Amino acid sequence: MKLRTWLAGAAATAAIGTGAILALRFTAPEAGAACCYFAAQEKDINQPGQKTLITWDPDRRLETFTVQPKFEGNAVDFGMVIPTPAQPKLDEMPRDFFKDLAIYTILMPLPQPMWVDLHLYPFDEESDRGDVLAAKSGAPGGRVPPRSPDKGVVVLESGVVGSLDYKIITAADANGLFDWLKENKYVYSGDQTTLDFYIKKKWFFTVMKIDPKQMKKGAKGEYSGEVTPTRFTFASDKCVYPLKITQLSVKDKTDALFYVQAPQEMDLEGDLSWMHSYRVMWLTFMLGCAANADQQTELNQRNQWVQAKMKKDPRYETTKLEWARKLGEEDIAVLEDPLRNYAQMGGGTLAAGDRMVTQEEFLKTVWDDYEKSKENKNDEYAKTRLKELEQMYSPTKGAIVKVANPNGQFTGSQWMWYPAREAPAEDVKGLSRLKGHLQKGQWVTKFRKVLRKDEMTDDLVLVPVGVGKEQEYVRIMPTSPP
Repeated sequence: MKLRTWLAGAAATAAIGTGAILALRFTAPEAGAACCYFAAQEKDINQPGQKTLITWDPDRRLETFTVQPKFEGNAVDFGMVIPTPAQPKLDEMPRDFFKDLAIYTILMPLPQPMWVDLHLYPFDEESDRGDVLAAKSGAPGGRVPPRSPDKGVVVLESGVVGSLDYKIITAADANGLFDWLKENKYVYSGDQTTLDFYIKKKWFFTVMKIDPKQMKKGAKGEYSGEVTPTRFTFASDKCVYPLKITQLSVKDKTDALFYVQAPQEMDLEGDLSWMHSYRVMWLTFMLGCAANADQQTELNQRNQWVQAKMKKDPRYETTKLEWARKLGEEDIAVLEDPLRNYAQMGGGTLAAGDRMVTQEEFLKTVWDDYEKSKENKNDEYAKTRLKELEQMYSPTKGAIVKVANPNGQFTGSQWMWYPAREAPAEDVKGLSRLKGHLQKGQWVTKFRKVLRKDEMTDDLVLVPVGVGKEQEYVRIMPTSPP
């Protein structure tokens, strides 16, 4: 049974996600607490560094990546050099594209045990009530053109996309390309060796800088304005991200955030895999519940690998998985009607026997249980408490689940509360801009890697997760993503 979207007191039609999310039994905030912009505010939207949406079609060998460069200062001070394995097609994307992606992938708050006892118990002090409540809830504290005489550089295409003036070029010689960039006022902070890395692979270069005609000019001659994201579409034998070109423009390290859309869940190769982090966390949690012998063996092996890696390289940091889903109808429905369908997107499969209930059924069951009891009854208090539960667990704020086997889970609670996601209404409405860019049946995998300068010696290759090993992201800890 799937956890479903509940808004305005009515059950919507969409089933939500996969993953045994009802197994999560950790301390959670109070029921009324908002989880606005969790793992998104500032960190995803305004964080300096690199962020990209990569869409990979392995059958057509076609890749797109969307980037949003950061512009500061005078127009002539801004320049980019972006290599691709084939001549790209450039398109302007919505200005708030990455903000929308960040909000779309905000995590669900953790489910919370519900204390629903209507009995009045004596308390020596007011502070005792919190201890009793906690105890009751169970809460634990292309082709290369011929060489040109212009330093070996051939301009294949030029134009403007958004506020960016661009040229697509090829080069036969790294020194010639380096000189050409300087003479044409493309500020490139790398060196000839890095350029030669791509020239030897016969890659194409897109050079970009601010087009002053598209910008507002200030009193001191400076230009200001937001740089709109640009999408590059090109043929490629494998899914790649040109990382090496940025090595020399990074002082020490860079925060790289990837959204990857593909028919399969995607990961980075080898040491950069997010499995070394998320899988270890997931298996560690599972050992406390239902891990089998194979899972225990895998956990031991992965822990040993990470420990050996960190012993060899104390500065090693794992890639962090932050969100992963195979988009279904309910996920695309968010783009059609964001305000109606956003709140509960990102839940998970309920445990066997657990079921969602209406608020009416919940309140009736709680009252019936009270009436069947014989001790500590105080009808006036019970009715007041029932009214509190009605307000606290409103269908507009989340969903109520009745647990089939309370003794088989950490809290021991018969009822669990699934709070809705929250974000400002205007931001939620903006998710309609993602319509057409996110596709039903595709995986969207979001992960983050803090890349040190000495790790940026090659481009990144993205690979599919092995068949049968795919995992939708489940928020395991209150601090998830790790």
